[in-house]
Amino acid sequence: MPTLASADVILIPAPGVDIVAVNGVSVESNSFFSDTSRIQLDNGQHQIVAEYVAEIEESADDYLLEKSDTFVLLFNANDTTLNLSAPAISSQYALQTFNQGNQWQLTRTDGTPVEFTTGKLEKEGFQLGRDYEKELKRFNHTQAKAALPALATDTHSFQSSGASIHSSETGITDQKMAGEMLQFWYERADQNTRDKFKSWIKTSQ
Repeated sequence: MPTLASADVILIPAPGVDIVAVNGVSVESNSFFSDTSRIQLDNGQHQIVAEYVAEIEESADDYLLEKSDTFVLLFNANDTTLNLSAPAISSQYALQTFNQGNQWQLTRTDGTPVEFTTGKLEKEGFQLGRDYEKELKRFNHTQAKAALPALATDTHSFQSSGASIHSSETGITDQKMAGEMLQFWYERADQNTRDKFKSWIKTSQ
């Protein structure tokens, strides 16, 4: 586990943005449906891995949660607060466009953009859960623009608020896996099954 350090940079993901790794270290939220509220970093160069969860409209009163591809972002920052966001996505076409191009937005609190480079962390075959740390080590050995060779062997420190880092509590891992399985089967269910599931959720709360 990396040593937690005093932070000079704060990174705040917008709603729907899921930061899954920072500087080669996986960020494990308490639940698949929980967002990491903010990430604290030292001044300097950083590499993050992010996904966007879009609400895809299927009908006037129904939508499907769909994940974007997994992106790697590399940037430099000092003594600032940054916001990471993506354009509003409500259709499969918009999601495909997002996956094809660089539409991430990294800005300071006053709206000025921060330079960054991006790459894509490709998913190999069927994976219910992903080992982002292992995937990043391979990625950082490549010539990709967003690769950070120093992280191929080392990790940098960071601190997250609203998330746990490499928690030894199996309950957290189990909850995350349960959430991933839930989404996996929901996406493959027919409309009638989805409606029954959503009705069950409402009556169970």
